[in-house]
Amino acid sequence: MEDDVESPPPTLPASDGLQLIPSTVVPAGEAEVVSMLAEQARFDGNDELKGVAKSLLGAGYTVATTARRLGIRPTTVWSWSKEPEFVEVIQGGADRRQQVLGEGLQEAAEAALSALLEVATDIGAQPRDRVKASEAILDRCGITPQSESSETRVGVTVDVDFDERLARIVAGGIAVGSK
Repeated sequence: MEDDVESPPPTLPASDGLQLIPSTVVPAGEAEVVSMLAEQARFDGNDELKGVAKSLLGAGYTVATTARRLGIRPTTVWSWSKEPEFVEVIQGGADRRQQVLGEGLQEAAEAALSALLEVATDIGAQPRDRVKASEAILDRCGITPQSESSETRVGVTVDVDFDERLARIVAGGIAVGSK
């Protein structure tokens, strides 16, 4: 009779409820606030340190990373970031950071495509792996399989905008890289 008892279906992690972990934010104590203000006053007149901070921010580092590299509190760099001379530098740094990240993503995409091509053309690979790699390549190129009626027939749809999208991606990469 035990065979007649149905067990509940297994739950997947994504279907589990979100568990919140309570945390208490402790406000800064008087000693910490005084220490922050003292540091800010001490470094406000240090043009050399501000210049290094400005260079790091212009290179694309965040306020927190800049502060960590300089060994000062982020609040000090944050207060400098409000000054007009820093605002433009920070925007240029953000643009630079975006450019570097974009180049990194392009390199990762090329590496992923190379890996797929290697599997798709490897005669020694399992046929199912070669097919899956080929499907992934075709899917990323805009050429996707179609199914018709109840029978599963593979048809190919050519995305006529693929060349145009590819040209825009390449042109966008060149435009970003030439800044």
